[in-house]
Amino acid sequence: MDETDGNHREPDREPSEYEMTKPRKPIFTTDQQQEQSDWPNRKGILKNPRFVVSGSIALFTFALLVASLILYMLRSTHQTTERAWVTVQNATIVGPLIANNVPRAKILFQNSGRSPALTTKIRLLMTVWTSGKLPDWEMPPILTTDAESVGVIGPGSVVSRGLYLMTPLSEEQGVHLERKDWFIVTLGVVSYVDIFGNPHETKLCLIWRDTSTESLSPCEKWNEAN
Repeated sequence: MDETDGNHREPDREPSEYEMTKPRKPIFTTDQQQEQSDWPNRKGILKNPRFVVSGSIALFTFALLVASLILYMLRSTHQTTERAWVTVQNATIVGPLIANNVPRAKILFQNSGRSPALTTKIRLLMTVWTSGKLPDWEMPPILTTDAESVGVIGPGSVVSRGLYLMTPLSEEQGVHLERKDWFIVTLGVVSYVDIFGNPHETKLCLIWRDTSTESLSPCEKWNEAN
């Protein structure tokens, strides 16, 4: 036998153009197969006590935070609705603005809230403002030891307080007040505590611009209530 016959191999055949262009069948993985392959990992996580405890603690903490926030909002809304509100109801002044006269003012404070204002204190002062406008700094009056203790102002109640200029008007003050380049200003502060134990403060600034009437009008600033 010829040795060349035993060692003879057919040469490698190049693929035909049809075989080269023939599309191959893709291999698809169904969602069910993917889910089945992931299921052992999920079961492992669920069986691990560490993951279960951590997840439970996180869920409980989140629920606790949400409940606390809701409770705080409800309590804040309730306190705002039921608290006391002490503000100025009306203010009048009696002149005339002439030398040696002492102007006197009367201010009515009303509690428009639904509960009493407790441990109420009021401090008022009247001065001649030697300018046509108020300065840019903060309101000067603060509560001092000489503040008048009013006590309790019930809901819907009105408290009247009077004050006067400490010294009679001078000739110079009378002239400027008549020309309306100086003004009489009443400053005050009221502090009180609501039934929930929260402190509050009302600041007031009243000015006598129209001397043809006895009404004091609010200043452009320094009227605040919290």
